[in-house]
Amino acid sequence: MTSSSPRFAETGRSRLRDLPGPFWWLWLARLIIMVGHFVVPFMTIFLTSQVGLTAGSAGMVVAAFGVGVVVSGLVGGVLADRIGRKVTLVGSQLLSVVVLVFIPAAQDQLVISGLLALYGLFNGCSYPVIATMIGDLVEPAHRRLAFNYNYWAVNLGYAIGPLMAGFMADTRFELIFYGQALMLTASMAVVVVKVPDSDAAGAVRAPAAAGKGLRRRLGKPDKGGLRQVLRDRTFVTFGLVMLIYSIVYVQSTTTLPLVMADQGFPSSAYGMLLTLNGVLLCILQIPTARIFGRIPRNLCVALFILVTAAGVGLQAAATTLVVYFIAVAIWTLGEMGSHPQAQSLAADLAEPARRGRYQGIFSMHKSLAMVIGPVLGGFVLEAFGASVLWLGAAGLCVVAAGLLMLTAPSRQRRVEENVAAETIQRRDAEHRAAEQRSVKKNEEESV
Repeated sequence: MTSSSPRFAETGRSRLRDLPGPFWWLWLARLIIMVGHFVVPFMTIFLTSQVGLTAGSAGMVVAAFGVGVVVSGLVGGVLADRIGRKVTLVGSQLLSVVVLVFIPAAQDQLVISGLLALYGLFNGCSYPVIATMIGDLVEPAHRRLAFNYNYWAVNLGYAIGPLMAGFMADTRFELIFYGQALMLTASMAVVVVKVPDSDAAGAVRAPAAAGKGLRRRLGKPDKGGLRQVLRDRTFVTFGLVMLIYSIVYVQSTTTLPLVMADQGFPSSAYGMLLTLNGVLLCILQIPTARIFGRIPRNLCVALFILVTAAGVGLQAAATTLVVYFIAVAIWTLGEMGSHPQAQSLAADLAEPARRGRYQGIFSMHKSLAMVIGPVLGGFVLEAFGASVLWLGAAGLCVVAAGLLMLTAPSRQRRVEENVAAETIQRRDAEHRAAEQRSVKKNEEESV
């Protein structure tokens, strides 16, 4: 990094007006997508009540969706770099629409499994692509706030969507498929009309004013695959540590309901815990973002993973619903402080020329956790019991937080290099745009 490069301020006070207009249209599209997330939560009910499958068979069919999601992040990230962000996002979601309208008519288990795998592949592409576009559209200094609002849109949509889907399913079950298809179409209409395409890999050029180190950080436009990202030890290490945390987090939707059922709690009690989680996220995500924004990101992520450890560990002693409410409130706070901060950190760790691929790799820690977490958690629960499960999960969070702090210096150096390079790139682009406007104005005046 050259001596003249600006030092990136890890803390600051970003305001809403600091986020560009295209981000808010992308945010709206994200919200519509999440409100319309009808199908997967109700898929098991559809397969058992409408198709006539057993609970075991339905679970195997729904697992096909997970298989598609696991590879979707890599596919979406590579395509975002190679053919462009906007065309990948719009194309993948419209293909999802096509698959959705065929599912209600299918009655064969194998056919439905194939359609769900395709749906998981197409629909899952949106996650890394939207994160990539946020990184493109929002300046580094304001990305923390942008990803907090993005995470808020996700949780707000999850809070609204299931209620709408329930009414649709009660009226006519097929409506959840057609309703989600309609919502995806509406969201993509917003993207097509209001969201400009952001830089694809071929559009990234290292400005002549940049030093050798900065040109390396900007990266050369290439059509390569994932090898360059997988060789980035700083980034891959961060993703692996977040995988440890995500394996703990998914226990809230896999082993927690099993433990509560074994303790004699009704399903409605677990439902209340999920409602509490969603309500707290919707109400507190944005107000707390200002507080979290004053803490350096590496410290913030590690600190709130420790908060998650406290909440998860408390579940080892939970025998009443009140204690469970307290535990869920604690680990929800940990979720608020760690998830969006980690996402913005991943955006700043990515080389601009390969941002899509970086986000594709990073998105895998969540999908892999959905594969590893239920198996590992179920084994520990069956072999050692609930107390060992929750104390062990808390211990994994402590390990993850410790590893984050040990590796923080290398991430901070990488962030400062990338942000310095991107700052020069953005300034160079603004200068060229200003020159083009001046030339155009002069030509118009001469005419």
